[in-house]
Amino acid sequence: MRYGSVLMLILAGWAALTPQPMSWVFIAAVAAFEVWLLARMRKLEQGPVPVDVAPYRFSAEEARFIGRYRYYFAYPAQAAQAGSVLAAIGLAGMVLALWLTYKQAFFQGALIGANLFLVGWLTKRIAPLFALRIAGSRGDREALRLLEIHGPLWAKIRAANQSQETP
Repeated sequence: MRYGSVLMLILAGWAALTPQPMSWVFIAAVAAFEVWLLARMRKLEQGPVPVDVAPYRFSAEEARFIGRYRYYFAYPAQAAQAGSVLAAIGLAGMVLALWLTYKQAFFQGALIGANLFLVGWLTKRIAPLFALRIAGSRGDREALRLLEIHGPLWAKIRAANQSQETP
């Protein structure tokens, strides 16, 4: 997934140059990535996050926060890379949907345009800080509270992980 964003941008550019065959390849690549990501996220969302259990001893509020964005907390590096791929898909999709419509590939353009809703939803789940900051700037108290506990929560997770590593 390291070069996934580059691959998506190359496929989108190729789809813009030759819309008929390559737009379907781009759609298939995007669908494959999104299905893989949804499967990974689903696999993690089994049961609630334990409250006040060693080694992390999460409070109920922290457990709800982690449960809401579990993939982000379980695999932070992978979530960052997936966020990069989603950003490439979203940016390329906005341009490509209009371009394909102009090139008379209406169905492919509509599919890519409709996929932007899924890209937005996945991005909120994978990289929640940006969405929380926007909601917080609009006065959402829950978002402000989650942003407030984000830093200390990561410090708690790192401290617990380090204590487990050192015998």
